[in-house]
Amino acid sequence: MLPVESYINHFVSVWEESAETLPGFNRRYSNEEQTAREINFNAFQEKVKSFQSKKNIRALKDRDPGQSFFPVFRAFLQNVFDFEPDQLEIILSNEFKNVSKDFFYKARMFGPELSPENIYQGMRNVWIMNGLQLMMGIPVEITPSVFAYSMIYPYSDNLLDDLSITEKEKQEFSSRFNQRLHGEYVVPYNHTELQLFRLVGMFEDQFPRNGFPEVYESLYAIQQGQTRSLNLINCNGMEESMVREICFEKGGASVLADGYLVAGHLSPDQEQALFGYGVYLQMLDDIQDVKEDAEAQTKTLFSCLDGTPDLGAFVNRTIHFGRIAMEELRCFKGTEMEPMLRLMNRSIETMIIESVGLNPQSYSKEYLQTLEKYSPLRFEFIREKRTQSKSQRFSLFKKYFDQAPVREM
Repeated sequence: MLPVESYINHFVSVWEESAETLPGFNRRYSNEEQTAREINFNAFQEKVKSFQSKKNIRALKDRDPGQSFFPVFRAFLQNVFDFEPDQLEIILSNEFKNVSKDFFYKARMFGPELSPENIYQGMRNVWIMNGLQLMMGIPVEITPSVFAYSMIYPYSDNLLDDLSITEKEKQEFSSRFNQRLHGEYVVPYNHTELQLFRLVGMFEDQFPRNGFPEVYESLYAIQQGQTRSLNLINCNGMEESMVREICFEKGGASVLADGYLVAGHLSPDQEQALFGYGVYLQMLDDIQDVKEDAEAQTKTLFSCLDGTPDLGAFVNRTIHFGRIAMEELRCFKGTEMEPMLRLMNRSIETMIIESVGLNPQSYSKEYLQTLEKYSPLRFEFIREKRTQSKSQRFSLFKKYFDQAPVREM
């Protein structure tokens, strides 16, 4: 079995040694610089609106859509968020654009009942796996296992997060899914389970169980992490050390499985590095969802602290932790490793800073004022644009793809 407990202990030690002081950032923004980026942000929004009419979408689809949208998107990323040219080459490469489109077509064929929001949820994992392909020097593409693992998220996570489904039903689902992951024949209880079992079959087709045992051990690990994470719902009196262990296991095992489903085989150093990357992403999710987790009485390292006057020390510690964890990814030797690491660090830290701005009730006035200086956009502007931007993102995503011809898988 994979030494998951060893990886948990390693990153617990990294966490305990991470400082709570404000980390150093590469870029500090003046009020004038933030205002200029907000003007660029608004200009991009207006351009996106012009793309959202059916007439314009049809016109875009009659020619290469990259000729119209992607130059505008490139300018947005560069002039608002200051991504560097080599980072933009990765984000906007033909490989990344093509796999996103390919995943959407395949997802719509496989699960026509899924909403664009559901598919977008899975696509975020595709991008993580594509990044791993790049770091490993593997072609960036939608393999059967990349598709299957990314589709598991919108099916299983939505079921496990559904408050209308009882804890007993969730435990029973987890038990049946665990049996199927172990290669047993299980009669699906409903359509969701039928789809999930089909996805497991895609793993088996690409990675036969006898030849790739670690692939399935990584899947057992994420299933165990998901099952244990159910204990964080409506729990009272659980010690912080136990909450931390469960959160680390869930996040770390998830990206460890990403790696195995990309490569089939990994070295111990690569296993540990991917586990740490997953822990960092889990902590990002917990910072972003602190309000929702607290309202749902779901324990995380962050929601455990909700109600504390200033959670800034936790955010600082998370960033320090993440920088150490990301350095371990240097064990991968892909040709784009350096710009990829800088891209990942910048993206995650930008999202963390934005999450602080979106939840001002959780931080002191002093901390908000300090961290805002490292944000390309003022926190008030971010709060104003949050709902609108999310709505436009899904609207464009849906209208563009809904008119695309469905292709055979």
